[in-house]
Amino acid sequence: MISLTVNNSKIPNIDTVLFDKDGTFIDLHYFWGKMTTMRCDEIIQTYSLPVSLHHELCLCLGYDTKTQKMLKDGITALYSRPKIIEIFRSDLKKYGVNATQQEIEKIFDHISSVFYKNMQTYTKPIDSAVEFFKTLAQSNLKLGIVTSDSVESTQLTLKHFGWEKYFGAVIGRESSDAHKESGIPAKMALEILQSNPTNTVMIGDAPMDYLAAKNADIKTTILVATGQIEREELQQHSPYAVNTLNEVY
Repeated sequence: MISLTVNNSKIPNIDTVLFDKDGTFIDLHYFWGKMTTMRCDEIIQTYSLPVSLHHELCLCLGYDTKTQKMLKDGITALYSRPKIIEIFRSDLKKYGVNATQQEIEKIFDHISSVFYKNMQTYTKPIDSAVEFFKTLAQSNLKLGIVTSDSVESTQLTLKHFGWEKYFGAVIGRESSDAHKESGIPAKMALEILQSNPTNTVMIGDAPMDYLAAKNADIKTTILVATGQIEREELQQHSPYAVNTLNEVY
C-alpha cells in the first residue's frame, strides 16, 4: 500500500485507484466535441432540419462549436448517456421532432460505430494523468477504469496507446444497466480487482465521479480540473480537488 499527498493532506493505505476516462486522462473537449458534431449532423439529416440549427443542437448536447469547448453545465458534463438522450429528446420537440428514446439511441449508436473506426484521430492524452497512472503502476497498485463511455471505445484507446497492461478492470456503460452515479459500476470494478473500497481512491473530473465513489462506499475522491469544471467548483464536492494530477504525489 502507498500514501498519496493532495493539498497538503495525506491519504494513507491505498492499494487501488479507479479512474474516470474522458476529462481525466483523455482530453474530452477534442474527443466529445467531434462526437457531438457528428451526432447533430445525423439528427439534422434524419429529421430534415435546417443546417443552420447545427450550433444550437450542439449547445443542447453541451458543446459550443464557436469556442470548441464542452460546457461545464451541459448535459454531457452532468449526466450519463441514458439521461443525456432523455433530455436531448425533450429539447428536440421544440424543433418539431417527436422522436422516441429508442430512435435517438439508435442514432447515437450509429454515430458511435462510425466514430470509433477513426476515434484515435480525435483522441489526445492528458500527459500529467498518463505519467501519474504509470507511476502508480510502478508501485504495484491495482488500477481500474469506470467510464460512461463504452468498454469497446475504452479498450481501443488503451490498445492504441499501449496502456492495456496498466488496468486490471474496465467498466463501461454496457457493463451494467445502472448509471455510473449509482456506484454499481465502481463496485463491479472493485470486485474484478478483488479490492476493498476502504483502500481505494476514485479519480475523476466531475461531480458524477464523486457520487460514483460515494455510492460504492469509496471514501476518497480526487477531482481534477482537466475536464469541463474548474477546481473551485470541484472543491465543493471534494477537498482533494487539483488543477492537474501533477499536484498529487
